[in-house]
Amino acid sequence: MSTTDADQIEQLRRLWDQYGRVLTALGLAALIGVFGSFFYRGYLERQALGAANLYQAFQQPPAGQTADDLAKQLRDEYPRSSYASFVALLQAKQAVEADKPDQAERHLRWVVEHGGQVADRSVARLRLARLLLDQGKPDEALQTLSRDISADSAALAELKGDIANANDRPDDARSAYNEALSRLPADSGQAALVKLKLDALGHP
Repeated sequence: MSTTDADQIEQLRRLWDQYGRVLTALGLAALIGVFGSFFYRGYLERQALGAANLYQAFQQPPAGQTADDLAKQLRDEYPRSSYASFVALLQAKQAVEADKPDQAERHLRWVVEHGGQVADRSVARLRLARLLLDQGKPDEALQTLSRDISADSAALAELKGDIANANDRPDDARSAYNEALSRLPADSGQAALVKLKLDALGHP
């Protein structure tokens, strides 16, 4: 072995003594990250499949099971899934149609508190605020709108107008309705409804 080779080997040995543990730790961390990501993706896929299967069963309950039981199982086992939120929103709608506002409120609040997607929570907040307003609770309705809903939502602006109108604040209501109209297609049915509300307020 030449002197040059021996010097290179000695230099490599010193480098390994100095940095070997760090390199080993970095390699292990990278390996753990790769396997962790793989197993996490598998976990998410299993969660999505399980929630989808329960939702399908909810739509057509098998013998010996009820839709309510399956809905509860879906909320308990897959609370962050959109399937769980969608079922709770559907149950709230059914409760409103059956004139059971307390049940509707319970389902909507569940989505607000547990929904895994901002879009689901946004829908739940808008519907909950509308329900509270219809029950004569405008201040609580307004507080419900404080999070999750896009600031440029036409539905949010319209609902704030309804709340202001209920609180006998016509100027605030008029401003909110005009804001809603600016965010709606001029020829849409919703725009026509907002215009009716605006006309009912009269001129300032």
